Amino acid sequence: MARIALNARLLIADKLEGIGWFTHECYSRMIAAHPEHEFLLLFDREPARMFEYGEHAACVRVWPPARRPWLYDWWFDWSVTRSLRTWKADVFVSTDGMLSRRTSVKQLAVMHDLNFMHHPEWMPTAEGNHYRTRFPVFAQIAARIATVSEYSKDDIMKQFGLNGDTIDLVYNAPSPLYVPLTEDQKEGQRRQWSEGNPYFIFVGSLHPRKNIGGLLEAFKMYRLGGGQADLLVVGSSMWTEEMKSLEGVHWAGRLDRQSLAGAMGGAMGLVYLPLFEGFGVPLVEAFACHVPVIASNVTALPEVCGGAAAALVAPADADAAATAMLRLERDSGFLKGASERGAQRAKDFSWDHSAEALWQSIEKTLAS
Repeated sequence: MARIALNARLLIADKLEGIGWFTHECYSRMIAAHPEHEFLLLFDREPARMFEYGEHAACVRVWPPARRPWLYDWWFDWSVTRSLRTWKADVFVSTDGMLSRRTSVKQLAVMHDLNFMHHPEWMPTAEGNHYRTRFPVFAQIAARIATVSEYSKDDIMKQFGLNGDTIDLVYNAPSPLYVPLTEDQKEGQRRQWSEGNPYFIFVGSLHPRKNIGGLLEAFKMYRLGGGQADLLVVGSSMWTEEMKSLEGVHWAGRLDRQSLAGAMGGAMGLVYLPLFEGFGVPLVEAFACHVPVIASNVTALPEVCGGAAAALVAPADADAAATAMLRLERDSGFLKGASERGAQRAKDFSWDHSAEALWQSIEKTLAS
């Protein structure tokens, strides 16, 4: 029997984001599959009941709430270290990549991407400085590292001078809620989100690296080229009044998971043109819905698409994105082919497989 401590800091009910969902989907399956081991989930706030994964998995709140860079150090270096020692943990697994610098317990860091090493200007100064100074240290003290794409694996090796033998792949995956819709269901989604009009969709935080300006420019060019569909933008409220005034663009804000899956399934296509991604979860969510994808041709996105995209375009090439959108609208054979390729690609990703891959990485860490 092993005693496995888990960083649960990002498991926040009703506020799960990308890494939070990764954590929840992998931990819940992994713990259910291994009742022969004991697990300790370390939270920095009162844990919600939905994260009580089994009798052999204890949930503990560790003070203080770590929501600022200087509190990250306190939480991981002192509070987590003390918990690991008291509980006699054999390994500490951290799905946000942050580790304790003061423990002798073996540690597995999940590093999703290194955008902060390439583009510190995309983060608040204090946050960016923390990540840029701490993650090189975490990479050296980790017994193993897991990451979500070959692109991120190569980036971690180059940035931190590591051997690839100590880095494991654990892909993201779509929720089982993402399924193809019937024509009647698609019509219902169109009525809900775009006044009954066909629509393209974007999903993601409205963050500089998501290239919202490029997306809107592509949509304007698509409309100038005679395109008839609308654009549904799903993400947290960071848009400007100028953006909101664009004709044919609907701003849904943040949606719950069920609503988001429905909105994705009703779309004519996903248009996803970020400047940097370690994975790009909306791609596989669209594939699971049999929705064609137009994506950037940079970082991990071509790898995740695996040849299934309707088009891969440079993030700054609004004309190429607009051309692909027009072709999806006008060429039913092109749309059908892209939908079928995406459906096939979706079979390569599941949270069951991801949880098993993370478990195998934990076993390697324990054996190191």
